[in-house]
Amino acid sequence: MNNHLSKGAFIVDLFSFLTVVFFALHMEWTAKDLLWSLWSSSLLIGYFTLLAGFAGNILKGRIPDESFTENSAKGKKPQTPGPALAVFFLIPVTAIFGFLKITLVFALFAAISIFAAVLKHQKKSENPDPENVLLNLIINFPAGIFILLFFTIHFGGFHFVHSIFLNGFFPLSGTQPFGMTPGQTFGLFGEFITTCIRDYWLFIGASAASSFESIIGAAGGGRKDFMLEPYKNVIKMHLMIFVMAFAGMGGLHDYILYAVLLLYFFPVGKIIKDLKKTSEIKYNQ
Repeated sequence: MNNHLSKGAFIVDLFSFLTVVFFALHMEWTAKDLLWSLWSSSLLIGYFTLLAGFAGNILKGRIPDESFTENSAKGKKPQTPGPALAVFFLIPVTAIFGFLKITLVFALFAAISIFAAVLKHQKKSENPDPENVLLNLIINFPAGIFILLFFTIHFGGFHFVHSIFLNGFFPLSGTQPFGMTPGQTFGLFGEFITTCIRDYWLFIGASAASSFESIIGAAGGGRKDFMLEPYKNVIKMHLMIFVMAFAGMGGLHDYILYAVLLLYFFPVGKIIKDLKKTSEIKYNQ
């Protein structure tokens, strides 16, 4: 991953910031609008980054894990754990669903994954390091689907909990999930998402533009930390909820609102790293 700020990325971030500020001023945004726009962009852009990262890595013939990162750092070609993971994941699938059709279907895909891995290994002896996208997809499909479903529930669950906090501090809906059935709860979560897309589409679009390089890097299968970035945004968003809530108690919303936008769209960490690198180069000269 490139930890330094390119000129193109800086221009995109600047344009996104100015666009959102103009929109916020025109629409007279409050802390509620800022926080719900942050929540929706974190959910949608973060989940899309996860999807892009998993797809990119699976099509490259690997499933991202710790061994992949370690082997890449050592210059070794990462192993393909897809078939082994598919067999391992068959255990929790069986425990959850029993011997229903879904378990049998997953077992069938796991068997196909093993067969495809053997076929790929045989092809390697004839043609070293072949890149077969279709074969890679077949090998990693069952394990990839399981991991994707896990992160869908995990990542979505984080945002659902955060939406409950947000709706308590800054109501988007007068309805609370307490006492609801699971179906009604999912309906409320969907209502939060659709309302945010309708009201804060410009912020979400600006966030997508600001995260474009990150998403492309994840989709290309070249980023090993694509799973971490969406969760970092979750942590920042969760802290922001409490910061804005306490700021509201002190009547400081207007002072913090645009400072938060600036920090959100501008990669301050990368700018600091670039400045340090520049100063080190000048010092060494």
